[in-house]
Amino acid sequence: MRKLIITISLVFLMAILNVNAQQDFSFAAVDSQSYALYQKADWRSLLAYGKLAIANKQDFLMLRLRTGYAAFMIENYSEAIKHYEAVLQEDKYNNTAHYFIYWSRVNLGQPELAMAEAKFIAKDAIDEKKLKPSAVTGVETEFSIKRTSTRLRKNPFYARIGLTNRFNQSFHMTQSVATYQQQINEPLLTFVSHNEKININQFEYYNRILLNLDRHWQIKTAYHYLNTPFNNYTYNNHLLLLGVKYNGNYFDLQADAVIGKLTDTAIKQYNLQLGLYPSGNLNLYSFSTVMLRQQGSTAFNFRQVIGTKLVKEVWLEGNITLGEFRNLVENDALYVYHAIDPNTMKAGVTSYILFGGKTTLQIGYTYEKRRLFNTTNEFQQHSITGGLSWKF
Repeated sequence: MRKLIITISLVFLMAILNVNAQQDFSFAAVDSQSYALYQKADWRSLLAYGKLAIANKQDFLMLRLRTGYAAFMIENYSEAIKHYEAVLQEDKYNNTAHYFIYWSRVNLGQPELAMAEAKFIAKDAIDEKKLKPSAVTGVETEFSIKRTSTRLRKNPFYARIGLTNRFNQSFHMTQSVATYQQQINEPLLTFVSHNEKININQFEYYNRILLNLDRHWQIKTAYHYLNTPFNNYTYNNHLLLLGVKYNGNYFDLQADAVIGKLTDTAIKQYNLQLGLYPSGNLNLYSFSTVMLRQQGSTAFNFRQVIGTKLVKEVWLEGNITLGEFRNLVENDALYVYHAIDPNTMKAGVTSYILFGGKTTLQIGYTYEKRRLFNTTNEFQQHSITGGLSWKF
């Protein structure tokens, strides 16, 4: 049986090789066939034929332009970028290639990186407002209502409002202010006055700067300040992130480090994140992050995010953070988990609904299992998160 399978496989392989050998991959034949498929708007066939022709050593500018356009039309933006970048290797000022790389990056959720192409695009090709060197690019709001299962912790509330703008085509800034409010009863905090009723009215300021170095490389910096009152104590917490990100076609890779102080304790956190876009778009994507924390001892955490497009303009995203933690930062240090109760597990699901191409509604649920401060007693926390964002 095994010999039969091997024989059939060899015959099948020889048949494929024979077909390719018989097919004409001369310049004239490839140019004619790719143009005919372009005229018929047979995008999938054109993409397959273009890749086959390139694999057979037939590679020229018009073939790459047609193949890239075919990939763009079937929403494989990663593949489109690959072919249009090949065009730019021959003609670095090719307006068509810059134009479609711009829109491919936008459709991959990378609008800042898209601006690396702006100076090469004809002014009348894209709405002038989108290409302005300096502009407000977005506003977002977010809130979270949480419910705990212990009487020692009142239900927390979190709210944030953010503003994104660019100062030129390479310099992008995101700022936000947030508040976290909760009342806790913790008899073990003997140094805190009236510890049966500790009111936490935390104020936060966040600033992230993103710099485009070229069409693939970016540098990130972020600063997060948290003012955390504990009755007769007030903690001024400062965090600083520095990172570098490489944006490939079907993947991106980011390495960053966070240093600072939380509740008078020095912390260091090192993150390595891999983003994958297997279908070349946001129909399916994942982000895997390994986090190493140093705060006295060394600890590892792993965060996995997987998202998929359910129907037109609706995405569903799941996430889980593995490993016990306290004093953990996520999402470029935007979210800081520094409650006195350690997390032993965190997972959630979020839906994103796009309206009119500019407004996104966010609705999510997060489950956390926590352990009460300096005890072995666990409790649960459930969060409902909502938000709206607008892109200009």
